[in-house]
Amino acid sequence: MTPHHPGIVASFLLLLAACGGEDSAPRPARSIADLERQGELPVLDRSEDLGGPDTDGNGVRDDIDAWIARQGGAPARQDALRQLARSFRDALLARGDSVAAQEAAWRTTRAVACVMARSGSDTEGADAAADMRKMSANTRARVLAYLDYSALLDGAILSLPPGDGCDE
Repeated sequence: MTPHHPGIVASFLLLLAACGGEDSAPRPARSIADLERQGELPVLDRSEDLGGPDTDGNGVRDDIDAWIARQGGAPARQDALRQLARSFRDALLARGDSVAAQEAAWRTTRAVACVMARSGSDTEGADAAADMRKMSANTRARVLAYLDYSALLDGAILSLPPGDGCDE
């Protein structure tokens, strides 16, 4: 049997401890509700309504509208995020209508371009667009509607809009 070098054993034990090895206490599972209460996740509507509540009639789901307001920043960027939220909502409501899906895709392409133009960096814009898609398709019914929308676009060719894509 080969003797172990004390430095190697000590290094291994330190690595094991740093990685949460066998002595680490189990972490309690955190639910989505816990993360929402702590402000780590936005509180999102989980109703069966694909479009969700929109009490002010601006075409943006109320919970997403509140999230956009909490983001702060320039009013032009908030407008860009609302434009994107409306386009994702339109996508969810296309419901098997290929013309409506293509129109929603065009609006989404414009809105993503607008968010990118109004964000501080490409990464910030891309992250905002990804977050918006996740928040928009946050229930099983909404995910299925988004997948249906995507299927309607299978084979469609979209191009970047002229200008910054922002609704004026």
